[in-house]
Amino acid sequence: MQEIEIQRIDRRWESLRLPNERQERELLASISSGGIREPLQGVMTGETLLLLDGFKRLRCSQKLGIQRAPVASLGADEAGGMLALLRQSNAHALTTLEQAALVDELKTRYHLSVMEIARHLERSAAWVSVRVGILRQMSESVREAIFSGKFPARAYLYTLQSFTRVNKIPQSEITEFVQAVSGKNMSLRQIDLLAKGYFRGGVEFKAQIQRGQISWTLEQLQKSRVRESPQLGQSEARVLLDLELAQKYLHRLLAGLQKPGLGGNEFFAQADLIVEGILSVLPRFQKSLEVWHDKRR
Repeated sequence: MQEIEIQRIDRRWESLRLPNERQERELLASISSGGIREPLQGVMTGETLLLLDGFKRLRCSQKLGIQRAPVASLGADEAGGMLALLRQSNAHALTTLEQAALVDELKTRYHLSVMEIARHLERSAAWVSVRVGILRQMSESVREAIFSGKFPARAYLYTLQSFTRVNKIPQSEITEFVQAVSGKNMSLRQIDLLAKGYFRGGVEFKAQIQRGQISWTLEQLQKSRVRESPQLGQSEARVLLDLELAQKYLHRLLAGLQKPGLGGNEFFAQADLIVEGILSVLPRFQKSLEVWHDKRR
């Protein structure tokens, strides 16, 4: 590990990493009070560091006027550095899309085959192929919207991808939807609701979203989902409905996972991707339910 001047850090690979405003705000406060605790990582070329990990720390440092930063080398060349970052991705919590972007770069720019990447990472070929496939299915404008932070990555992976898998929605329509709702700072729940209206709600909802009538569309979609009850407010009715759906699909999933005949590389590759997303939120989901239930008792 060494220290170098921040102006000697090359940010050319910044587009391979996803922004996260909440994490960056927290990091800014941490660096302001305690400095940069973890070195920025990349590949040294002469006196310049080609940065691969630490873009949030770098941006925060620049905002705070910090002139020097600790850095550590991940490898002797760029491909080796990307492979090293992917190997340690569990510790650095690379998202699935960030893994996909790095794998795609290794394949297209450095001409490594799926098998070579799998061997270097000690992963299965299916793991690599799924990540190659994720970006291959994206249009350039969708990728730009996601990696610039205008459209949430989780909404693409766990909402829009389900439409392409189950309903065979063409990528051109996915692109149109992403362009229509990007940059509007909507929650994952709102995007999920709009997606259902856009792809399943008929011509009127689709036309309204395309014209930018997002607020009107959300209001109409929310009204259509709220159960009529003089005792319940809209928020209460929506929470009850979501709880019922969660219970329903948990039971269905528990039964479905026990069914014989589940197999095939394609099934397991896609299922693994979805399970990763579920497991990432499951502890927080369970804790929230327990805390809420204990309070009510």
